Amino acid sequence: GTLCKYYVVLCDGMGTGLGAVQEGRNAGNLLRKLLTAGYPAEHALRSLNSLCALRGRAGAVTVGLAELRLDTGRATLYKWGAPASYLLSTHTVDTLGCAGPPPGLSVEQQEACHKLTLRRKEMLLMVSDGIGQEEGYQCCRKGLELSPNALAAQLLTCAQVGNQDDATVITVHLEPLDHPTA
Repeated sequence: GTLCKYYVVLCDGMGTGLGAVQEGRNAGNLLRKLLTAGYPAEHALRSLNSLCALRGRAGAVTVGLAELRLDTGRATLYKWGAPASYLLSTHTVDTLGCAGPPPGLSVEQQEACHKLTLRRKEMLLMVSDGIGQEEGYQCCRKGLELSPNALAAQLLTCAQVGNQDDATVITVHLEPLDHPTA
């Protein structure tokens, strides 16, 4: 991103196989290019939506996008067809959003938006649809004390049981910079 903004993008192609992988990769690359060029997140997402609609690729991908302000910890979480994300703190798990319609169904359609602030010891987890909402929530509740890597591995293990879809987990937590005193 530009200035103090940092973006985390999770694009998942619908279905399985190489075609789904390529759809997700193409959508993610387009968003990355628009965001690094300075487009606001809403404009980048709506451009992707319009492109999907014009190409007749409605429902080809789902998108989760987190826009983080590294200087304040404030974040905006955008969802477009993507499953719920989770915000973990010391003792609680909050579910953010729920799966809605994917991009490309209509050029008037808009993404869901959630505002939050990541504080010390909080973690944002973004997941693909290969992880069911209830199993993801329960896995997060059981793993409140785990490191981000261990929790991601646990979620992926939970998703593999009886599931044919691929699964992706992204963990986001902010660490304060240690400034030298000299």
